Amino acid sequence: MDALTCSLAALLLATAVGPGHQLPVVVQDDALLLNRAPAQVQQYTDQIAAEGASDVRLTASWSGLAPSPTATKKPGAPFDAADSKTYPVDGFRRLDTAVKAAAASGLDVELDLAFWAPRWAVPKASDRNDRERYMPKPAEFGLFAQALARRYSGTFPDPDQPGRTLPAVRLWVPWNEPNQPAFLMPQWRRDKSGLRPESPHVYRWLYQAAYAALKGVSPANQVLLGNTAPSAPNSADDPDHSGVAPLKFLRTMACVDDQLNPLKVPECRRFAPIAADGYAHHPYSRTSPPGASAPNPDDAPLADTDRLESLLDQLAQRGRISPNLPLYLNEYGYETNPPDPTAPFSPDQQAQWMGESTYLAYKDPRVRMFAQFGLRDIDPRESGAKPGAKGYWANWQGGLFTADGQPKPAALAFKQPFWAQVEPSPDNPNLSAVLLFGQLRGAKGPQVVHVEKQDPGTGAWVPVSVTGQGCDQGTEFSTDATGGFVRLAPYDGNATYRMSVRQADGSFAPSVAIPVSR
Repeated sequence: MDALTCSLAALLLATAVGPGHQLPVVVQDDALLLNRAPAQVQQYTDQIAAEGASDVRLTASWSGLAPSPTATKKPGAPFDAADSKTYPVDGFRRLDTAVKAAAASGLDVELDLAFWAPRWAVPKASDRNDRERYMPKPAEFGLFAQALARRYSGTFPDPDQPGRTLPAVRLWVPWNEPNQPAFLMPQWRRDKSGLRPESPHVYRWLYQAAYAALKGVSPANQVLLGNTAPSAPNSADDPDHSGVAPLKFLRTMACVDDQLNPLKVPECRRFAPIAADGYAHHPYSRTSPPGASAPNPDDAPLADTDRLESLLDQLAQRGRISPNLPLYLNEYGYETNPPDPTAPFSPDQQAQWMGESTYLAYKDPRVRMFAQFGLRDIDPRESGAKPGAKGYWANWQGGLFTADGQPKPAALAFKQPFWAQVEPSPDNPNLSAVLLFGQLRGAKGPQVVHVEKQDPGTGAWVPVSVTGQGCDQGTEFSTDATGGFVRLAPYDGNATYRMSVRQADGSFAPSVAIPVSR
């Protein structure tokens, strides 16, 4: 096995690779799925499925669906907040269209009960009347959750197709990034002891009202806690525009302090343990590679999800939340330059980071879902700002395709994520191997692949001999049943690698190439 002995291979694979597992992946693109004609929506969900995704994430906007969202007084009869039939027709028709299209494409749906609130459901106006978020009323939010759960229970009549019912939705996430001031206020409260987090309590009340409503409609509904951002802007001088770092947010939500002792604040007097079926999190590292750790110990980008898992377990041990919560990393991605001249990474780097991030999620057995935020880039003209203005590139440019539908390198990298990195021997610092990871999303059973290395002199791609967990060796091998694999190759200097997948005609199609250096 050249320099890579069987015992070294077994040791490296055991230490560098988790068990590996089928990793469902969710794509979110509300701009396309909630704001286009039904035929277009169906085309987009078909495309998402063809790319290898398993789920779509949709936003059920409370303010977007509710009647009289800018009125200070809640509408009276015939409006019933727990009955979607009494809501305006247009918003639910668009949501129905997306849910039905996803089902027709073979995709499951994650439904976020999300931003923002109608004005009549908050005690105080926010800075924008279309983004009300100041202490939404939990009871009203619970009624909204009940209306959605009933509509997507699997038994609700389809308003547009008599004799048929709307598809069932079983994965629910109340609110979005509650540790960010853009989505929930207030984030902080000042009292005689100083400044302390308030949004975790506001969110806990909203979440528990929604959880009870969703489970009350059907115990089969899976409800995810958190939906937190990986970090938060923070300034003691400007609490109105500061958020709460995710681990501090989680501790406060569970009514414990930084030492995990019970918090003695008015908001925790009636604390009840928080029930959940999983924890949702957005582990972005938008200006650094996926493997980069964050210096703030209360932040949790993808490289630091172990911090989040550890805290979840500590809180469960203290009876504050449900035990053994799996992670749903349901929002992730990188913006690219071009098109956005302010983005830090190129389209090629976006594609490479897709391979690394998928590997980090794949090797963690606790991760039940990974994500891609955006099928297409958003046309910057939709920002409403003039070219060159500060807000012109405010919309997300992290899609797999450009705004006009041209594939970026990430389109291939999403369908066939591949990653390669040097792994030093735990026993011999002078001996290293190249760890190779690949996955064929949407694969139906094992697939035949080989890994190639580029000859630095000729530029030709040459298959390399790789070693598996059982010390099997060769150039051509099969993935597992879900299309995934992890292998090792001897490290003999910096090089560029790619995987190639055998097609029906016997030819091999290459993945995105990954440069490897020690």
